[in-house]
Amino acid sequence: MSSEDDDGPLFWHPARQLDGKRHAIRQDRPPRGWSKVRTLCGSLLDPAPVSSTEWLLYPTCRACWDSVVRRQVPDFPCAAPEGDQPPEEG
Repeated sequence: MSSEDDDGPLFWHPARQLDGKRHAIRQDRPPRGWSKVRTLCGSLLDPAPVSSTEWLLYPTCRACWDSVVRRQVPDFPCAAPEGDQPPEEG
C-alpha cells in the first residue's frame, strides 16, 4: 500500500456475511451501493447495514487490528518520523 493509504481515514464495519467480526477499511465509511470493499486483512467486505447489536458484540478482526498497529506504532523510537522525535536533552 502507498503511504497515502496509510494516512487515510479508517472505518470499522461489522461483517455479518464474512465471519462475524469488525473489519477495518481505509475510507471514511463504506461506499454506497453495496459494492464490496477490501479490508486491511485482505478480505472482501459487503458493507450491508448492520444492527447496533452487531456493532457492539462483534469482535475485532485481529489481522486488521495488527495491520493498524503496524502502520501507526513504530517498532522502535528511532523508527518514528523525524518530526515526532522528542527534543534532545542537554
